[in-house]
Amino acid sequence: MTPALETPVFVVFLIFCRIGGCVLFAPGLSSTRIPVQIRVLVALAITLAISPLLFTAIAEAVAAAGPASQPVLIIEEIVVGSIIGLMGRFYLLALQFAATAVSSMIGLAGIPGIPMEEFDAGSPLATLASTAAVMLILILNLHLEMLRAILDSYEVIAVNAFPQPAAVLGNVMDVVAETSVLALRLAAPFIAYGVVVNIALGMANRFTPHISIYHATTGAVMLGGFLLLYLLWEDWLTLFLESYRSWLLKGGF
Repeated sequence: MTPALETPVFVVFLIFCRIGGCVLFAPGLSSTRIPVQIRVLVALAITLAISPLLFTAIAEAVAAAGPASQPVLIIEEIVVGSIIGLMGRFYLLALQFAATAVSSMIGLAGIPGIPMEEFDAGSPLATLASTAAVMLILILNLHLEMLRAILDSYEVIAVNAFPQPAAVLGNVMDVVAETSVLALRLAAPFIAYGVVVNIALGMANRFTPHISIYHATTGAVMLGGFLLLYLLWEDWLTLFLESYRSWLLKGGF
């Protein structure tokens, strides 16, 4: 390769490293149902699309860093992209965690689901919630907002200007805390429902010790849980999407 082409190719490769790291974990694009070749082509297409917007600034940073720093730059860009995608992934994991907790509250914990976003099968409700969330992310073009967040990340973390690990860890922990609260907010009505139902069944079992109240009322408990889910389903997805959108509008960091 001629020296005139080395810098442009390396600049494009650096952009691909950040984009590829994000695609590796981002909700929807990182699904196991999408072949690896497709994900690589998507990352390459995004890279080629945004390279003209970032080429000059990154080329200057690469020139200032020098050839000896190129391996470090590659590692830094992969780490930055992976962190952005992983933080977005936390929101989907919060939804799946809340759905798994709800399954336990309404009696669906022992029923295996079909894996959609993961290799392992979770509860049917977690599969339904994650699939619906990913579909809405794509329908509402929030995957394009993720692309905008990646572009904004170059203003926060420029090439050859990797921040202190404590600052990055602080941002990640903020997202973990936010998604933990999100999962608790989503599961709270069903936790209250489960507590009330179990107390009521426990009291009923004390009055009728010769009847298996648990097995006799399993269908009614499940039906009540489904009714509550029907009433809250729209609010569930709205709360998830608004939290995810607000994080994206902040630029991912």
